[in-house]
Parts: sequence; structure tokens; C-alpha cells
Amino acid sequence: MTEPYTAGSQCPFCHPDVRDYAFYENRGYLAIINIAPVLPGHSLVIPELHRASLTVLNTDEMCAFMETARKATIILMKAFDTDAFDWSVQEKAEAGQSIEHLHLHIVPRLKNDLDKPGDWYPLVHVNDEELIDGFNRRRLSLQEKEIIVGRLRKVADAMEF
Repeated sequence: MTEPYTAGSQCPFCHPDVRDYAFYENRGYLAIINIAPVLPGHSLVIPELHRASLTVLNTDEMCAFMETARKATIILMKAFDTDAFDWSVQEKAEAGQSIEHLHLHIVPRLKNDLDKPGDWYPLVHVNDEELIDGFNRRRLSLQEKEIIVGRLRKVADAMEF
């Protein structure tokens, strides 16, 4: 991994408060709720230390990243009573990445949660601040965050991986 968060860093995923949103951690990676979810349960997997790209991970780091994503997905599926989900990674602004810190989106899916099941794909890949991680999308309240994180931590603690 590379450099840890330092005072003055602008990366929100490197800020120590990001742990308040974490519901699972594994080998240097965190599963956190998205504070501006597209759908209920929308979460992210991030490296604890700043890494801008999936391509810089070595084999062990890549395995830990994917293992964390798989386990976080299992937690989310249990918590949201589904077996359907979407995963997405964007790299660079041209691909829709709004924060230059590696993150994988996990979105639990429910029947009829969007007009068409594939509607999630264009939402993720459109570089539009209203749709993805921009500041115009509705943010969860502090109370909503605490409830969701608490619920997910409870499910994670009950899981046997």
C-alpha cells in the first residue's frame, strides 16, 4: 500500500472518519456504506490506504480486495434479503470516477427497484454529478447512516466466513 492519510489530504476515503461508515474490514480493505446511495444498500469497498487505481494492486492486494468485496456482497445480500447485486469500478473521470481513490460499488438489487434491471449500468457509467457521487444527490442523514451501519455490522458479526 502507499501513503496513509495526512493532514490536508483532500481524499474523503483517506479521512479517519471513513471508519464510521464501515461495516466490514478485511486485510487492509473496508466495506463502507455510500453516503449518497443510488439504491438502498449501495456500498463501496475501498483500500484503507490511498490507492488511486486497481492496476497498482499486486496479486495479494488484488485477492484481498476481491475477497472483501465478495464478503461485503454476502453481508449486503443477507441484510437486504436478495441474491441479486451489481458491481462496478470506474477509473478516471472519463469512466465516471469522481473520487481518485480506488472503490468498487456494490448495489444490492431487488425486483422492480428500477424501471428496467439494466438501468443501473447507465447510471454508474454516466459522468453526471447528479447521478453518481456528486454533491447534488441526496445524502443520508446522520441517523440513517447510524441505523444502516449498525444493521450491517450486526449481520457481519453473525456471519461465519
